[in-house]
Parts: sequence; C-alpha cells; structure tokens
Amino acid sequence: MRRIFTVRFRQSGTAGFALPAVAVCLFAAATLAGQATNRAAVSPETRAQVRQAIASIGLISVRNSNDSNPAPRPRGSAVVVRSDGLLVTNYHVITNPRTSRSFDEIFLNLMSDGDTASSDRYRLKTLLIKKDYDLVLLCIASDAAGNLVPKSFTFPSIEIADSRNVRVLEDLFILGFPEKGGSTITVNSGVVEGKDILANWIKTDARVIHGNSGGAAVNNEGRLIGIPTKVVADEQPVDKDGDGFPDDKKSYGAVGFLRPSYLVTEMITQLNDTDVVNTQAPTAPKVPEPSTFVTVRGIVRSSRGKAVAGALVGLLPLGESNITESTLLTWGSTNAEGAFKLNKPVPPGRYTLKAKALANEPYSSEVEIGPGSASVLVIEMRASSER
Repeated sequence: MRRIFTVRFRQSGTAGFALPAVAVCLFAAATLAGQATNRAAVSPETRAQVRQAIASIGLISVRNSNDSNPAPRPRGSAVVVRSDGLLVTNYHVITNPRTSRSFDEIFLNLMSDGDTASSDRYRLKTLLIKKDYDLVLLCIASDAAGNLVPKSFTFPSIEIADSRNVRVLEDLFILGFPEKGGSTITVNSGVVEGKDILANWIKTDARVIHGNSGGAAVNNEGRLIGIPTKVVADEQPVDKDGDGFPDDKKSYGAVGFLRPSYLVTEMITQLNDTDVVNTQAPTAPKVPEPSTFVTVRGIVRSSRGKAVAGALVGLLPLGESNITESTLLTWGSTNAEGAFKLNKPVPPGRYTLKAKALANEPYSSEVEIGPGSASVLVIEMRASSER
C-alpha cells in the first residue's frame, strides 16, 4: 500500500509548512517520467566524457600471505584521483572481514583498451583511512614484481566535482567492476534520488552491485561526484502457500548510497597537510567532528523592521523547493524578538533557507553557511497585504 503523507509543523498563531498529498503524487509521477526521459536522452558529448572517465577506474584485487591460492582475488573497484597514482576506494574493499584488518597485499589493474582491466598489475600502499566514511586513500607504489614506478610516469586520473552542488534528479553514471561483470568495466545510469547531508550520503536509483564498491559515480561531465559504497534493498516476505509463514521474499527495488566526492577532497587536503601514513591501529567509528558543524541563528523581521514572532524557519538542501520530512534538515521558530536558533547544527555549505509566518508571504533564498560561522542570518518578510 502506498502511503501518502503531509508534513506540517504546528505552532500556535502560525501557519505551518505543508506539502499537499496531491502534490506528492504529482511529484512522484514527474520524477519517474523525468528519469525515463533523461536516460533516453544522453548526448554524444556526455557519452564521450563518461568514456574518458573510465580510464581512471581500476580493479582492486587482494591476497594474504597465508592464502593457499597465490593468485590475488578481485575485491572491488577504485578511482585514480591524481596523475601521480593517488587513488580512492572503500575501506571495506581492502579489509579482511574475518580479521577487520587490511589484506597483506593490495593490487590494482587499470584499463587496457577502454573496456577490459589490463594484465599489468600494480602494488598499492595505504596512506589514509577514514573508517567513519568507509573511505581510504592509497598510492601506486610499484609494479607486481616490486619495481618502483618512475616518478615521471603519469596515470589517467579523474577530475573531482564539488558534490555539494549536486541536485536531486540530476543524471549520474556508476563505473566499476561488479562481481558478476567479469574483468570488463560496467557502466549503468540513474539519477540522484536524494541527499542526506548530515549523514554524508547521496542516494541514487542507479544499480550499485557487489564489486562496484569503491568505483566512481560521475556526472554528465565525467567528473567524480561520489563513491558507490552500499545498497539497501527493499525485500518483503511472501507467504506463497497460505500457511501463515513466509516462504519466500520479493524485491521491490533498492537504493544505492554514494559517499560524496567532497569527502575525498577533504582527505586529499588532510594528506597534503600532514603527509602521515595511516596504520592498522583501530579507531572507533564516529560521526564528523561536531566542531565542523554550524548552529544556524538569525532574526526574522518585517519590511518595516519590526520583529516577526512565531515564524517557522527551515534549512533545505541547495535548490530544494519542496518541504518534506526527508528534505527538512533543521528548523526552528522565532521568539517575541524575532530571533531563532535552528534545532540541529549542519556542515558548512550552501543551503536553501525558507521561512513562513502568519500574514506574511513565504520567504525563500540561498544562503552560505561558513565554517565556524558566528554570523546571524537576517530574514526580511513582506506582509501579504503588500502585494
């Protein structure tokens, strides 16, 4: 059964944010139609740029010193993000699930002819691990025989886009080596289904298959916007024989989760600043440091400079116009002096700011929330009678 809901925040004497049920239905229908149209209308320029990005995708294989089989076994994908051989993948790709430690030997095979992983294998060295993001930076240290790669040698690398500017329903392409795809690159397309800014995720309907982990999600320009990291499937039990006990499962789809590329950029900056090689010392998973988050405060006043009490103020992802349970990142209401403090701190970045108050026109604008920002936002609302 499809559940249609209205999100409304109530406060005495104020009007709430609301999304009519009919609008939800229309928006969902438009989304599906838009996805079908976008996938059928990939331009030759986009295809060329995505093909160019493929050269920077590699196949990760691993081996432990006590393995009975001397041949490395495939584990996932990786992306070269700098021409000197710096690359990124998921931490779980290089980690032995039995020991929770990195495999003894980690290798990379890059592309040979645009479609197939080359037989030329490189040894990788771990540089920086971020377990809370499930990301790791590595570098190409030598060839499989242990011969150092000349410093003058350059590898095909991908350009990193600012994933904070990615918007819902934008096209994207997943590049990687899924387990069922063999030694050839696999490309599939989809759209951005949503963004979870606080948890650092981009959601997509593009197929994220086992083995794609650590690969690349690129935009229409072939630039990196995310790292395919996990997939959450909607599987429901089915009682086929009517005995009251489920005897099968039915899949109703899945949502792929990407780590935004700006996290990779932050890791590269940290690596450049510290030049510290990460060790196997275990660290407890944690959320991004609270010190990097910003508590948003401000004032709401009328066009005549008077305080607007009881106004509802909310922060949404940049470019988002619909206020729903999933898009409203943080919110608050003004006191008698028109001052507000939003209930959850947010990472620095650009957002859409919305406000609504009784007898005033709805307010919407783009705002920049800076790191450690102590500035106060000023919202000036126009009375409905001023139209």
